[in-house]
Amino acid sequence: MQAEISRLGFGQLSFELETLRLGSGAPLLFLHGIDGTEGARPLLELLARHFQVHAPSHPGFGASSRPHDINTTGDLAYVYLDWLDKVGLTDITLVGSSFGSWLACEILTRDASRFARAILSTPLGLLQTQNRQNVLTDIFSMPPDKWPDVFCVNKERFITPKPGMDEHNLRIARNREAAALYGWSPHMANPKLGNRLHRIRIPTLLVQGREDAIAPQDYGAAFANAIPGARREIVGQCGHLVHADDPQVLAEKIIAFAVQGGR
Repeated sequence: MQAEISRLGFGQLSFELETLRLGSGAPLLFLHGIDGTEGARPLLELLARHFQVHAPSHPGFGASSRPHDINTTGDLAYVYLDWLDKVGLTDITLVGSSFGSWLACEILTRDASRFARAILSTPLGLLQTQNRQNVLTDIFSMPPDKWPDVFCVNKERFITPKPGMDEHNLRIARNREAAALYGWSPHMANPKLGNRLHRIRIPTLLVQGREDAIAPQDYGAAFANAIPGARREIVGQCGHLVHADDPQVLAEKIIAFAVQGGR
């Protein structure tokens, strides 16, 4: 899969956006998580058999540049709304994973007019506390070499650095730095998002791994309950990154939801 770099204007700002495009058919926009587009390649290849897949690297991730004024998920939402105006996609199947699902919600609560349906895999972004503590596992408080254990059941499938310094390791470093920028405090959440999720009125499917060690099952249930008519499905033998643990089952759920028109 080859990525293209395009210049994107955002108000008075200008920056480069790296985007993977593959397959043909109805448009699908994939919003990646902390593991970047590289972590989702097996899923993207499966989806490309049925959709025209567009998978950008968010500003600051991968090879996408980031102006200093873009530093919140709300900023990213407007970047993608402007980008969609430029590329002219409509009737889009929107797929997010983890941080990307949070970003998908930030977009949809602002303007869902270009989207036909949404599939949110293990969404973050909703602030929930217990005993005044965020219920989400704080990945930034643990050493990165422990991340595979909390993100995946099959930890070998989590993208990790290799010996030496090359493009692979540079992308991982940029991805983690950008994730910390957008999700540092409160940890991977927007305190205002919970009061906006009712604005998502397109058919929505939430998918969560049964062994998710980052977001509790109650968290996923509360997320689904906050979106009118949303459906929630649990996938066994999967952790937080369902697309890494079992790309086949997630692809099947996305395709079925799209074929059924979100029913």
